[in-house]
Amino acid sequence: MRFLYIIFLSVIGMVSYGETPKKLENGVYHNESGARLIEIKNDTLKFLSCSSSSIEEGEKSYYPLAICKINEASNTFFEINSIERPEQSAFKDILITEEASSNNASYEISFKVPNASIPIKFDVWCGTILYLGVTEKGECTIVLNRNRITSSDSFRFSFQPMYYVESNPAGQYFGILCYMYPYEVNLDSEKSIVIKLPNITDTLFDQYFLLGEYVQVVPHGIKWRGEYYKKF
Repeated sequence: MRFLYIIFLSVIGMVSYGETPKKLENGVYHNESGARLIEIKNDTLKFLSCSSSSIEEGEKSYYPLAICKINEASNTFFEINSIERPEQSAFKDILITEEASSNNASYEISFKVPNASIPIKFDVWCGTILYLGVTEKGECTIVLNRNRITSSDSFRFSFQPMYYVESNPAGQYFGILCYMYPYEVNLDSEKSIVIKLPNITDTLFDQYFLLGEYVQVVPHGIKWRGEYYKKF
């Protein structure tokens, strides 16, 4: 019986030794192609992607996809959560102005996205009525019929790309599907409205928004969603 007890304690000791916490080391990690990087510094993790234009020029440059807070979850797994939502940067420098209108039958709402080349769809809600438009060369104008607007003197709007580029080879998308402006915009009976959004760029829609994700520490690197990132 004493012999069996000693064996039992030995097994516990081996299991405990095998569960020694692994350290998530500071540094830069790259995936197999080198197109994506993970940078870790203390309790912050950054996802970075290689700019396609820089590849063509022969000198790689990277832009951020997400900045996350790290929390230890177990001996080998660490939870990561986005620190900032992409909407915060998208609407940061928004400029809303009014212009005199000669059209008494309709309101005109113009959206300008000078730093985006892809087509972007804007939805405008005025009361229960939905209007929509798609940018061409960075601009679109949505016309609201004054005769149909009876109960609202303001509107809300959102935008999204006309198409999404998958975030990984499995076809998953880790970004925000739709960006909703958090405030109502007042309508003036004699004015048209121009909304300029300089922070909307093509790379905005590449950005991740991550909640409750996990990275795993493995030999010589880390894994996220099944993809291996090797430490430089």
